[in-house]
Amino acid sequence: MAGKNLWVETIGNQTKVGLTATAQDDLGSIGFASLPKVGTEIQKGDEVVELEAEKTVVEYESPVNGRVVEVNEEGLKNTKLLDVECAWLFTVEND
Repeated sequence: MAGKNLWVETIGNQTKVGLTATAQDDLGSIGFASLPKVGTEIQKGDEVVELEAEKTVVEYESPVNGRVVEVNEEGLKNTKLLDVECAWLFTVEND
């Protein structure tokens, strides 16, 4: 876990980042998501995710360093997919 809001899962040289159940409960239904673009170099602590939900608007800081290699495009198109258990946001290739 990367805290109460984001989870991380590292497999090989890549790390996937997603929303915890706690974050999903705190937010309520997500209506808009902004994720980092593929190819972006991010550092731990950079604000990389913005979510607008029925209860609040939040920005989350990256829990990892690396280059973004994949984002949840389906979640951007249909934000209801970000409300499901273990919803992922983006994947980085570790530095």
